[in-house]
Amino acid sequence: MADRKHYFVTVDTQDIREVSLPGSGIEYEIIADHNEIEQLNELFMKKDKNEKKAMSFLAKPFDEWGADDERNAYDDHMMRIFHMLYELGTDDTKTKIYELGIINR
Repeated sequence: MADRKHYFVTVDTQDIREVSLPGSGIEYEIIADHNEIEQLNELFMKKDKNEKKAMSFLAKPFDEWGADDERNAYDDHMMRIFHMLYELGTDDTKTKIYELGIINR
């Protein structure tokens, strides 16, 4: 079994730290191993890629063909991030995410 450690994740800044930084945004405490942290980082990168693609459609307001697909992919990655945080999270983290109304227990 891999070594699991406590990490603090701030979704809006995509920070994953071993130390809590109060005042840095909403932190979610998780207990994860190196591979799980890598998976979370990969989800953040995929979310960023979809966000950038979706933003490119702002310059073309009447070209919506691809915008919905990119927005849906962005939303999917955000949901996957929150599901992963929920699964790896402490009881406090699970409560915070549950209270967002995006995950059912």
